[in-house]
Amino acid sequence: MSSHVRSAFRSMTLKKTVARPEDLFEKELLWAWLESAQLGMCLLNATGELLSANAVLAEQFAIPQEMLFGASFERLGKHIVADAELMKWAVTPDADGKRSHVFQRDYKRVDLSIQATTLRYHSGERFRVLAVTDETLLKRAQLIADLDRSSRQWEALNAGVVISDALRPDMPIIYVNSVFERMSGYSAAEVVGRNCRFLQGAETDQPDLPQLRDAIKREVNGHALLRNYRKDGSIFFNELFVSPVRNDAGVVTQFIGVQHLRSSR
Repeated sequence: MSSHVRSAFRSMTLKKTVARPEDLFEKELLWAWLESAQLGMCLLNATGELLSANAVLAEQFAIPQEMLFGASFERLGKHIVADAELMKWAVTPDADGKRSHVFQRDYKRVDLSIQATTLRYHSGERFRVLAVTDETLLKRAQLIADLDRSSRQWEALNAGVVISDALRPDMPIIYVNSVFERMSGYSAAEVVGRNCRFLQGAETDQPDLPQLRDAIKREVNGHALLRNYRKDGSIFFNELFVSPVRNDAGVVTQFIGVQHLRSSR
C-alpha cells in the first residue's frame, strides 16, 4: 500500500472518528507508533473494524495491507486462525490482557499471541489497540536451548534417546543422542525431521505397535519391543519406552523415547 493511500485513509479516518483537537493529536501519535512498530499492530473502532494496520500485521496474516483497512478483525481472524472465541475477545472493549493461540499454517506450527488494550479519548470514544506477535521462532529457539542444556544428561544414559515434536505434523524427530546413533547407524543429521517409524522398515504391523500408537494417541506412557533396521540393513531389537512432556498449560509438546538394545525377543 502506497504512503499516499495510507495518508489519505488516515486523514479520512481521523476526521470521521476524532472531533477534539487533543484527541486528533494523540491519534496522530498513535498512528505513527503503529506504523513504526516491529510487532503486528492494529487499531480497531468500537465495532471491531480495522482503522489502521501496519505492514507487519499484513505479513503475519498473509494479506495485502490495503485489504485490512475497514475489514472486520473478528471475521478476518477467524479465517486465519480458526478460533472464534479468541477473535471475539480481541474485539471486545475493556477485555484487556494477553492471550496465546497455536494453529497450523501451510503444514507448519504457528505460535501467536495477542496483547489487547482499550484506549479512551476525551470525547468518550473507545478504541482497541492490538499487538500481534508471532512467537514461533522464539519458542523454537527456546526449545533448542532447552535441548542443549539437557543434552548432557541424555548423553550420560546408557540408552538411546529420541525426542519428537508433538506439536508438528507427523511428530518429527528433533533430537537424538550418540547412543541412538551407535544403535541405529544413523547420524543425528540423517534422522532429524523424520518420524522414527522409518526404523521399522516394511514391518509396520508388529504385535506391540497398536499399544504404542494408542499410548501416543492418549498422551500417556507407552512401551513396545520392536524389530528395527540399522542403516546397513541389519536387524536389532529395540525395547522402547515413550513418555509425553507437557508444558505449563498441560499441553504435550514433545515425546521422549528411551531405547534399549535387546538381543532377541
